[in-house]
Amino acid sequence: MSGHVTHIAHVTVHTAMLRETVAFYQWLLGLPVAVELQTAEGEIVFLGANETKFELIEDKNAGKISASELSIGFAVEDIRAKIAMLDEKGIPHSPIISPAPKTKFIFFTDLNGCKIQLCEEAG
Repeated sequence: MSGHVTHIAHVTVHTAMLRETVAFYQWLLGLPVAVELQTAEGEIVFLGANETKFELIEDKNAGKISASELSIGFAVEDIRAKIAMLDEKGIPHSPIISPAPKTKFIFFTDLNGCKIQLCEEAG
């Protein structure tokens, strides 16, 4: 085994609502636009400030994603603040799940049908 460490470069979602999806994740999680690309097929936007990016590909034919097909987890500092944001917009979510004393998370479905987990890990 070489000394090179592999990491997840990005998670991709095809969406017919590119601008709305970018705006949603910037609103909820503050994810910055890292890269915007224009291709012959449409626009691609990478969100995120860390190693792993969230890639959104414009696809006018994209439908809703089945929640069983995909789940994306995001680390957050204050799960209750994120719940308040979701509640303010009427976005349904699970109750807080806490499988360990320092771990709290919720699930909800975004506007593309992606199952999203927001997870708070207390130090």
